[in-house]
Amino acid sequence: MKSPTVAAKIIAAIGLAAATAMSSACGTDTDATKVTDPVVDLAQLDVGGYSTKPVDLGLPKNMYVARFMEANRLGNVLPLPYEVDPKLTVGESSDTHAFLDVGPEFHLSEMFRWLHEETFNDAAKNYVAGFSTLGSSNEAYSLSYELVNSVLLFTDNESARNAAEQLSKAEFYKDGPTEQTTLPKYPASIAKWRPVQQVLASWTVDDRYVIVTIADNYENSELGVSDLPFLSDLSQKSIAASIDALRNFTPTPVADLMKVPVDPDKLRGRALRRPEGDSFANVPGIFDLRGALQLAAEPRATEKLYRDNGVDRVAFDAGELLQAKDSKAAQKIFESRTHPDKFMHVVDPPKNLPNAVCLQYKGPEINVRYYCHVRYQRYSAIVWSQQLRDAQQRISAQYAILANSK
Repeated sequence: MKSPTVAAKIIAAIGLAAATAMSSACGTDTDATKVTDPVVDLAQLDVGGYSTKPVDLGLPKNMYVARFMEANRLGNVLPLPYEVDPKLTVGESSDTHAFLDVGPEFHLSEMFRWLHEETFNDAAKNYVAGFSTLGSSNEAYSLSYELVNSVLLFTDNESARNAAEQLSKAEFYKDGPTEQTTLPKYPASIAKWRPVQQVLASWTVDDRYVIVTIADNYENSELGVSDLPFLSDLSQKSIAASIDALRNFTPTPVADLMKVPVDPDKLRGRALRRPEGDSFANVPGIFDLRGALQLAAEPRATEKLYRDNGVDRVAFDAGELLQAKDSKAAQKIFESRTHPDKFMHVVDPPKNLPNAVCLQYKGPEINVRYYCHVRYQRYSAIVWSQQLRDAQQRISAQYAILANSK
């Protein structure tokens, strides 16, 4: 089993976690809430080869994009792990959440950390899109238990039922005996577990959805303790919460997926586009508050910060762009993310952009080194790169896009 990425830990340390934003039609500054922005000459900014203009993303370019958008919309309604179990407060921001098929062009769903993926495409006929929620009880995996809940949307109930039966035949990774079991509250679910690894996997059909729930107790596995009732109870709570949440989701008819605008709030068009070579483990997209928290490393703390400052949307692309209720609220979020600490050190900001802050990670791990932040009016943004100049150019370009979006 893989451990949380170093990037996720660094992101959490500087308050990146996940950002949320309000739509451009909501929220305005008053004299009491307005924060004065410095005068910036956009022509003097070093933006490298990055675009400085907002874009109209229009409609999806292909069905893959449309399906990923539907997957992200699923994430907006699914329960957060700590709503299922209050101890599941550690998120996994860098792992894959929205997922489609299995293939070289796609990142794998997190359920395939435990289950073989080779038969997925054949088993999941009429599959539309899926989203995984992830939560752990401790940053140290050996002291934690984890819940990964994946909801797969199909075109109809019959396809979902057939898929659940076939998907449940997937073998576990790692050696060890597998035992069939049952979930007392969901006797129709298919469930099997690995006593040695203390992993329970289940497949539950609800209307046109298949809920794949994996509960894993790393600490018990390390201690040689077996506790199937604990895993069953956690799984059942997650299934119940998912079924309740899905009542608030209306799937887009497959024939209409290509008709749904990519950027209905006109926020992602203001975000710096993600260049080739960056990670696409999570596809670019836009989320509401709940969806954004699914991608947060510290979702509970992040939720309080953003609720306190009136944000409810986030655009993820080359970085994260949020829009707060006003410039004062955006400034509070900006300040919360830019404090130096033991491992995060202030470095030079971009030339001619005095309201930007850049930080360098100097710690025991090796991953992304530089993070740059900026606030413009009601917007707060963060970008990152392995090279300081590139990070400076990215945040300068992001600022220019915002300034050019009037």
